[in-house]
Amino acid sequence: MAGENPRMIWLPSRFSRRTVLMGSAALGLAACGSDDNKTSSGSTATTSGGSTAPTTADSVATTGGSATPQTLPASDTTLAATGDVKTGGTLRVGVIGGTNDLIDGQYIVAKPDIARLVTGWETLVTYNDKFEIGYDEGLAESVEAKAADTYIITIRDGIEFHNGKTLTADDVVYSFQRLIDKDLGLSPALQTLLEPSGITKLDGRTVQIQLTQAVVTFLDAIAQYATGIVPVGYTREDPEQVGTGPFKLTSFTPGSESVHEKFANYWKPGKPYLDAVNIIDFADATALVNALLSGQVDVIADVPFAQVSTIESASNYKILESQAGSYLPITMAIDQAPFDDVRVRQAMRLIVDRDEMVERVLSGYGRVANDLYSPFDAGYAGDLPQRVQDIDAAKALLQDAGQADLTIDLFAPNDTAGLAEMAAVFADQAKAAGVTVNVQVLGSEYWGDEYTKRTFATSFWNTKPYLTQVAAGSLKTSTYPETHWPPEGSSFTDDYNEALATVDPEARYKIMHKMQEEQYEAGGDIIAFFNSLLDAYHSSVQGLVGRPNVLNLDHFGRGFQNIWLDV
Repeated sequence: MAGENPRMIWLPSRFSRRTVLMGSAALGLAACGSDDNKTSSGSTATTSGGSTAPTTADSVATTGGSATPQTLPASDTTLAATGDVKTGGTLRVGVIGGTNDLIDGQYIVAKPDIARLVTGWETLVTYNDKFEIGYDEGLAESVEAKAADTYIITIRDGIEFHNGKTLTADDVVYSFQRLIDKDLGLSPALQTLLEPSGITKLDGRTVQIQLTQAVVTFLDAIAQYATGIVPVGYTREDPEQVGTGPFKLTSFTPGSESVHEKFANYWKPGKPYLDAVNIIDFADATALVNALLSGQVDVIADVPFAQVSTIESASNYKILESQAGSYLPITMAIDQAPFDDVRVRQAMRLIVDRDEMVERVLSGYGRVANDLYSPFDAGYAGDLPQRVQDIDAAKALLQDAGQADLTIDLFAPNDTAGLAEMAAVFADQAKAAGVTVNVQVLGSEYWGDEYTKRTFATSFWNTKPYLTQVAAGSLKTSTYPETHWPPEGSSFTDDYNEALATVDPEARYKIMHKMQEEQYEAGGDIIAFFNSLLDAYHSSVQGLVGRPNVLNLDHFGRGFQNIWLDV
């Protein structure tokens, strides 16, 4: 998963990122996910423009064009906890991880890092399952937009950190300061939008944020799971990792396991239900599925699409499907040969049989896409013609570009469901156009220093509003500039900055449409489909809900606070 100058989405710059492509960001990067356990009640307010009306814990706010023009699927309430909730027990969570795993309240690289982060740290605001900003699950009591560049944050009273310290405005100030610390590099985009002098403590519970320019996506930014609130003085190296979340970290061995014990003084009455959560790493998808079916773990994240039937046929095991705007792109570096020629990029997109991709890669758990992201954004350019496979046109473009009989390596990791399979299917489809694609599947090192430098590669992203996603990966200054977009001479960055500062929604959508037209015609992403998130669990695990989401396992049970064991 950043932004050019104002990448407004301060997306936690990835350590190497193996994950946030999944979705963490910041000011423009709103990883829209089902962050709330339920839809907030009360009035709806818009705080994306120069509105001065405060949004409170009893209201829901929509910002920056993150409304949903497409109809979101209804939640599958049959998976929700029913009857009397039982307390106690330890939930064993299986993930694909490695020795590069880390724990930081404001930064992640891979999915295991996210699972661990959300157990112990919380953001000021969150998303509900309608992709609206809400306050029920966040640390903020209200966020008041004085103007599009000025926000007043008031935190809840009486919230306690794991070490017994009370959450105050000083911690909020420090958290923002840490996010924009250039030496840490957690949020390059936010650095361009916020100076240390723009963070002001007004009283013990109130902080003013004065941005360097108008930003209509501020609430989306602070809803990102990697913009958690940490205590004053917090560092990644602290022997005691302290947050406000439902579970406190007690031990962590990268590549092996982490243990999180229930926080007795958690601010939500009666939660969490579990005594502990153990997050256990496995080397690959086969080991992960075997661990579930053999009873070594209770739940697993990221079920290989092809193994869904295997799990469903096993007694007492279920699949959790969360529909969203998640996508697995094939990325082309537009400043590296052969993709520095737009004709080659266009040809690659025409090679893809999208329907076949959905069936062969996702086993049908997804829908066709059109090389554009953020389908739930109100400004999504859904009116552009659906691109379909056209081998003759692809051959002609390659011939004109002097790339007939092209041979190229396509890289994929083995730790993310669907990526290696997608690369293999693309290689198969490319043969018809005379293109030889050599698929190179790597381990966890895939997300290292070479991650955003490769010419032809694969990645994954979770649901986010359009401007947030642009900031995360479609600007030269993005944290994850996978395609090295935009090209020289493009107005894309200027258009992005203008859109960020445009308060009127219709005017902003017009600018966004222009940006998407450029990406549609000349972009470096091949986005063949939007995929569902697929996880699996033993029937004794209760509280998971199948609904639109941005993170696996129902946003990891919102830090696993909503999950209980019926044993």
